Amino acid sequence: MKCLSFLTVLLITTVCRLHALEIPPGGTDVRGGSALEASASAAVGKVEDLALGKRIVITQPDAAKAYAAQFTASVAEGIAKDERVLAIIKARVVGNAVSGEVQAKLQLLTAPYTSFGDSVVVDIHREWTEQPVTFVSSEAIQTGTAAVVLLCGHKEQSIEVESIRVLKYPANTDVSLFPRAKMTKRSYPGREPDAPWRKAALERIEQHRKADLSMIVTGDDGKPAANSDVKLTLHRHAFEFGTAVMAKRFSSESEDDKRYREIIDRLFSIVVFENDLKDGNWSPDFDEKRKAQRNAELDQAFAWLAERHIPVRGHYLMQVATPFNLHDIKDSTVIRECTLASVKERLEFVKDRVIEWDVINHPIAWNGADMLNKRPGLEQLDRDVFKLARSLTQLPFCVNEDQVFRPGPQCDDTLTYIEALNKAGLTVYGLGNQAHFDASYLPSPEHLLAVTDRFAEVVPHQCITEYDIVTTEDEELAADYTRDVLIAVFSHPAYTSFLLWGFWEGSHWKPAAASWNKDWSTRKRGEVLEEWIGRRWHTEVTLKTNAKGRVKWRGFPGWYEVQATGHKPVIAKPTW
Repeated sequence: MKCLSFLTVLLITTVCRLHALEIPPGGTDVRGGSALEASASAAVGKVEDLALGKRIVITQPDAAKAYAAQFTASVAEGIAKDERVLAIIKARVVGNAVSGEVQAKLQLLTAPYTSFGDSVVVDIHREWTEQPVTFVSSEAIQTGTAAVVLLCGHKEQSIEVESIRVLKYPANTDVSLFPRAKMTKRSYPGREPDAPWRKAALERIEQHRKADLSMIVTGDDGKPAANSDVKLTLHRHAFEFGTAVMAKRFSSESEDDKRYREIIDRLFSIVVFENDLKDGNWSPDFDEKRKAQRNAELDQAFAWLAERHIPVRGHYLMQVATPFNLHDIKDSTVIRECTLASVKERLEFVKDRVIEWDVINHPIAWNGADMLNKRPGLEQLDRDVFKLARSLTQLPFCVNEDQVFRPGPQCDDTLTYIEALNKAGLTVYGLGNQAHFDASYLPSPEHLLAVTDRFAEVVPHQCITEYDIVTTEDEELAADYTRDVLIAVFSHPAYTSFLLWGFWEGSHWKPAAASWNKDWSTRKRGEVLEEWIGRRWHTEVTLKTNAKGRVKWRGFPGWYEVQATGHKPVIAKPTW
């Protein structure tokens, strides 16, 4: 018996060592002494106490409400901006499931539950396993206000969590040295190379996105170039493939900003300013020097883009989910006056230098968001903004919202909101679908098309306004999904544009979702953009003009480089 006991202890010790992680030195434990908490809405499941830790049993999962059940590990200490946070989750899945899944987030402990970094999908295995998750704090977090949470209400599963350790590291710590989680390979329906939906979509693109084009080619003297050989090369798509940008990068002469502009000029046919036109950048408290610098940067960016025939979307006039610059203002009258004055100021400055506006951003928003229209006196502020803006401009107005492709309230409520505006005579031109994806939910391209059909019944136009995708160390998955979303969107006649929410790691709200690395090497998802926008969906023909200098061809509409023999090349737009 003594020998057996010794062997048993040895075996247990060996197993523990197999699952124990090597924790990098230099970290500070920030959990404090608080217990692990667990909660679950009765609509999705229940919480059970264990001798060590908690168990959450999900019996009625809701794909749109992962937050309906969660484990919470509060953080006792403050965390500075860019500090690294390592969470170590000791957990297992029980019951019939082969594996479980949680979405890990570093966020505020209480409403509005603001996230301070990317959410990370974490696989939970049948054996007890320590799963590490790394966050880089996007903002400074005050002492005692944050938590690491594991959302699990989206999937039928029973998950036991024994503990969640949380350590913080200095901002200069190399996260590549941190331990990696044991992950299961993910995919999505319709990814297979011979998927029928893709074949049909590519046929629709060939049929509906190409057009019969015509142009009269003129020589250097302005007269028609009759009976001349001419090479026509698509220079910029009429369909709006684009990205979010920062205005200041259009006037800087740094090498990074030159590369930044080169990619925009070469690949994209529309941009949107990420933050420059939001109300937070137009505070009445700004001094004259800051205002002048802001206006000069925008003027230079608008001029650079106009010279190259790159249109701009306006983003945004008002956000219903309380924006950061209004969080500390409690007086509804002040909020109303500031909002309307800011809308007027921005519209008068921008004039017709944008082609459309996201007039209302996040009208439905995320779970726990602090909503302006829930405050007394501000219930109709969004409609008042709409009416004021319409009195100052006739540009098309869009409603911009995220997670529209998820089944459930987010999709349904966005549609209902647009219907209500239309019924009130506040005509919505288009739906701006933000389309932020991560590996926890990658809907099939056929589902994307079905949702698009549904919204096409209430708005004449749709656009993907803020696309990005975060996958955990699976760039091939990110590239394939980007390719298929591009194909699906370009194939559907309701869409007018597809924009990334940033493209370069050095200037991206989610660096993991960038298409180009900080050193300008191209990630696989960037190669997808180069291949499909730049090469596959491209037109180049050499023809001869007739006696009147006219040439006709079939191709993708847009701006063309026209090179007639013996004449200088010009950029011109054919008719279609």
